[in-house]
Order: sequence, then structure tokens, then C-alpha cells
Amino acid sequence: MSEQQKIDAARKEIDRLDDEIIRLLNERSGHVITIGKAKRQANPEALLHTAGREAFVVERLVRQNTGPFPNEAIRPVYREIMSASLSLEGAQTVAYLGPSATFTHLAALGKFGASAQYVPVNGIQEVFDAVERERAIYGVVPIENSTEGVVNHTLDMFIDSNLMIYGEVMQEISHHLMSKSERIEDVEKIYSHSHALAQCRNWLKTNMDKVPLVEAPSTSRAAERCRDEPHAAAIASELAANMYGLNVLKSRIEDNTNNCTRFLV
Repeated sequence: MSEQQKIDAARKEIDRLDDEIIRLLNERSGHVITIGKAKRQANPEALLHTAGREAFVVERLVRQNTGPFPNEAIRPVYREIMSASLSLEGAQTVAYLGPSATFTHLAALGKFGASAQYVPVNGIQEVFDAVERERAIYGVVPIENSTEGVVNHTLDMFIDSNLMIYGEVMQEISHHLMSKSERIEDVEKIYSHSHALAQCRNWLKTNMDKVPLVEAPSTSRAAERCRDEPHAAAIASELAANMYGLNVLKSRIEDNTNNCTRFLV
């Protein structure tokens, strides 16, 4: 058998396996719908998303995995499978501290997947309001950053609210320098949120000391501004770069490479 014949045979087998995966995903979805109906019959107010279920499923599959499919890829794959399955039973609406492409948005995506419906709001209080007024089923808010400590506003809101903590998400905070330009030498000013600027202070002083820093309401808004300013850059998430069509000039410029934020759901 020639090398090309081996490739063709392997691709044919992959196609067969893909067909089987689709069949099994649909079969799995049918069981998810059955569980959802049973939950609602037992309790019409029951949440369809079960806290801890994804972790249990992923941990079990990681133990069973013999490779070569990487263990670290199992979680994102099954997060999206579960997200898509839950969406079949109705919208899973999630309010979060916006705008889109912020780190809170990333944390929400990490918890609920791409098939949920996301509702960006302007403040932490508005996240609580959205859930209390039933405009969203879940809310995602920051509670603690490894560099800057506790978010007191979130703590205060939990004291005054009847809402319950459903889960938590640990989100790595990786800051990237991005611009419409493809050359870091073209950057004449840098936009970002004050927290992001502070978390990249040493890198900026070493590498961009003469470039003016301009505070923005959020890292996402900083990226949005750069979309129309070819000689400006932003410090924001990779998601923001993708959303606003920016080039990542330098990745992971945060001073603390272990920087992360804990979010509550």
C-alpha cells in the first residue's frame, strides 16, 4: 500500500468514526432531555445545570483515557457537549459583568460553554439584579484576585441578597498586548483597565516606558477603541483580540504569571 493509500484509508476511517460520534452525541442528547423532563416533573423550579456534574464526568473520563487524545482537551470538549445538550431544553441565560470579552465573560464561558445565552451588564449589582428579577438564571461575578485581593463589592452584595452561591470558577488572567498594527514599534499609546495596567506595570516600564498609558472602562473597551486607531494598542484578553480583529503583538505580559481570579456563580 502506498503512502497516499494509507492516508486515504485513514481519512475514510476518521469519517466513519465522525459519523459514529454524531450518532452517539444525538443518543446522549436524548438521555439528557429525558433527565431534564424528569427533573422538571419532580420540581418545576429545578436547575438543569447540575453543580459538580461536569467535574465528575471529566474526572471519570480522564481516568479512563489511554491516549493519544490529551487529557487537558477532555474538559473543553465535554463542556461544549454539555452546554449544547442543556440548550436543547431551553436557554441557559447567564448574566455577567460586561462588556463582552472581559475576563468575567471568559469565566462564564468556561463554566457554561458557548451554547448558553450571555447577558452582559454594567456592574456587579446589575448581575445580582438580573438574577433576582429572573432576567437570567445564573450570574457570574468576581470575588477574589490573587494579586489584588478580595472584591469587596461582591461580598457586600451577597450580604444584602437572598441569592445562593451555586459554584465557582478559577480563571487564569493572561494579558496580551494587541493592536491593528502588526509591529510593536508602531504603538503610540496603550489603552487598558487600571487593574490590567497595574498587573503589567513592570513589563510596560521595561518595554514601553515612553508610550503613554490611557485608562479605559474595561480591557474589552480598550480593545474596541484600538479597532479604529491603527497606532494604538490595548492590553486585554485573547478573546478580545479575536472579537475586534486585532493582532497580538506580545502574549502574557502580566508581571505575575500565576495571576488568577476566582469567580462565583
